[in-house]
Amino acid sequence: MSRARATGALLLLLLGSGCGRRVESSECQQLLDHYVELLLRDDRPKSSAGEVLRIQQEARKKAQRDPAFSECSSRVSRRGFDCAMQAEDANRLEQCLL
Repeated sequence: MSRARATGALLLLLLGSGCGRRVESSECQQLLDHYVELLLRDDRPKSSAGEVLRIQQEARKKAQRDPAFSECSSRVSRRGFDCAMQAEDANRLEQCLL
């Protein structure tokens, strides 16, 4: 899955999440970072820590320009966030946010 496609998929999932106590914008960044890390673990298991950090930074920049990502705090429930942050693979993380 390409990085742009992955970021777009996460943004769509974030917008479709359930209700409940919402997360902070800093937690949305953590969620994005975790998602990118999981995607890289699947797609490029031998990625260095530096490469993971670089791609996470790229994803953050793209998310800042995407109006949908700015709605993350108001759309992601605490339960969905907690589940997603405990996910051990990208598919599970996505399921947490449905």
